[in-house]
This record gives sequence, C-alpha cells and structure tokens, in this order.
Amino acid sequence: MISPLLIVISAIIAAAAVALASRFARWPAANLVAAAAGTLVAVIAWRVLANILLLNEDFMPAVSVGDAVCLIAGGLPPAVVAVLDRSLPRKAAPVLAGALVAFIVNVVIL
Repeated sequence: MISPLLIVISAIIAAAAVALASRFARWPAANLVAAAAGTLVAVIAWRVLANILLLNEDFMPAVSVGDAVCLIAGGLPPAVVAVLDRSLPRKAAPVLAGALVAFIVNVVIL
C-alpha cells in the first residue's frame, strides 16, 4: 500500500513538470493549466486505483504495474490537450515530460 501523501507528492511533481514543459513550449495559460491539472488528477487516480487493486508489487527490479502505468497517466492529459488544440506549438514536450517524470518519480519515490 502506497501512502496517500506520497501519491499526492508524486502527482504534484509530475504536474509541475508538465506545467514547466508547457511553459517552455509556449502553450497558452488555459492549455497549460488543463494539461497540468489533468496530469495531477490522472496520477492520483491511477495510484489510488493501483493501491485498491494491489498493483504495487515489482514485476522487475524497482518497477511495478502501478509505476509503469504512470507513463500513461502522466502523458495522456497533455496529449489530449494537444489533440484538442491542434494549433499548439511543440506538442511533444509536455507529453514526454508528463510521461517520463510521472514514471521516474513513481519508481524513485514509491
């Protein structure tokens, strides 16, 4: 069982990475907020569900199913924002930042 506090901390770090990458990519504020908030909610929701479904056992050194799916939970919200607003520049940066940071932080912290 992963501590709810650690889940929230990991989600905040992932959301901050999305916000920074979105800012770097020059996304408008509304899109930045939507992508970062979406990542925050998705990572928290996934990790809580992973706790409920007992998906936190490592299937390889230091990586569980709960950690692996954080790639999707971190990257999907900015990807959805990018698809909905096709005029956004540098769409890949926030998506990659969210996916990679969510995964790495969840492996290291959780």
